[in-house]
Amino acid sequence: MNAESTDPIARRIRQGSGQAPPDLVIRDVRLFDLVTGALLPTDIAICGDTIVGTLDRYDGPAVIEGRGRVVVPGFIDTHLHIESSLVTPFEFERCVLPHGVTTAICDPHEMANVLGAAALRYFLEAATRMVMDLRVNLSSCVPSSAVETSGAVLGADALAPFMDHPKVIGLAEFMNMPGVLNCEADCLDKLRAFAGRHIDGHAPLMGGKALNGYLSAGISTDHEATRAEEALEKIRKGMTILIREGSVCKDLAALAPLLTVETSPFLAFCTDDRNPLEIAHEGHIDFLIRSAIAQGVAPLAAYRAASLTAARAFGLTDRG
Repeated sequence: MNAESTDPIARRIRQGSGQAPPDLVIRDVRLFDLVTGALLPTDIAICGDTIVGTLDRYDGPAVIEGRGRVVVPGFIDTHLHIESSLVTPFEFERCVLPHGVTTAICDPHEMANVLGAAALRYFLEAATRMVMDLRVNLSSCVPSSAVETSGAVLGADALAPFMDHPKVIGLAEFMNMPGVLNCEADCLDKLRAFAGRHIDGHAPLMGGKALNGYLSAGISTDHEATRAEEALEKIRKGMTILIREGSVCKDLAALAPLLTVETSPFLAFCTDDRNPLEIAHEGHIDFLIRSAIAQGVAPLAAYRAASLTAARAFGLTDRG
């Protein structure tokens, strides 16, 4: 056996290009193209855990017959706190993976406010052992505010050792809006440390010059918009809006009119937590897609928000 036959990059190249049979072929499906909205007949070639071929015909030792079914890219929950659902990451995965959620981006700030860095280590270690791709944004506000009693304090120095972990995307929702606008030292330390990385926002009702200042800190997303006018201003100023529909906060009805094919590159979906009972009875991101379409959103826009836009907003360019 030569090195080329075991090298993962060489295997993907050979299988995708047809020089070697794929490990697995999903045959005869229709791919919903989230760029054009077309339904494209195709086989899907898979090498290991990676899709290496579409829009062509493949054959291999293992074949799943699609029989013309429609396939779509995996869904992404762009903001949640798994511990708020009162389950472990592995139980969360068992709940949502059958609903098409293949990526979730979590902020473990509930546990981090009690356990500190140990909570970050727990989620990062769990993420390396899961089938779905669990990504972590490091909790930016531990404690949530200076007036709270917390089990830990996570400053920039405490977050720095985790920054280069392969499952870390960036800094989680920056809830301390006054601290950002007042240029408080601990806020500036974190913003400097994560400059050039993804930084999640948390800016309910913020607009005007205050929003301009907040965005000038390098913050790029917000899941707290509850009105279409608020969300539109944020989009016009460069933010990606994460439309939230969870067990507590339900913003989809208010923001659905804003989600069109034209605006869908700037709108994604998140749950900001759904409890397991609702996931079992209604679904997860798939429930948001169905609900959006039922409210008149074009299917292309809804599926983009669930996958392609979410991936691009968080730098996950290998999916969507």
